[in-house]
Amino acid sequence: MKQNMNTTDINRNLTAPSVTIAPRNPARGVLTFVVTLTTFKDVRSYPCRSLESATKLAERFIAGVTKPRPAAQPETTPAPAPEPVAA
Repeated sequence: MKQNMNTTDINRNLTAPSVTIAPRNPARGVLTFVVTLTTFKDVRSYPCRSLESATKLAERFIAGVTKPRPAAQPETTPAPAPEPVAA
């Protein structure tokens, strides 16, 4: 029996999260930044007054989204069991 797969369920988890930091000039001589955080669920934008605060916001977002890979465990092969020796 062939089952139809819902393509939206498959494709929604393939979207990578992204961060965009864009400069804005709301007034002459004033520079602000807008940080846009995108996930497969939603898009949110946050205004920041400095590049440092925008970078910190982006770093916290990425740290919350990504998970560190577990350290590679070296494979240990079990030592062969000692065999009784016939005397």
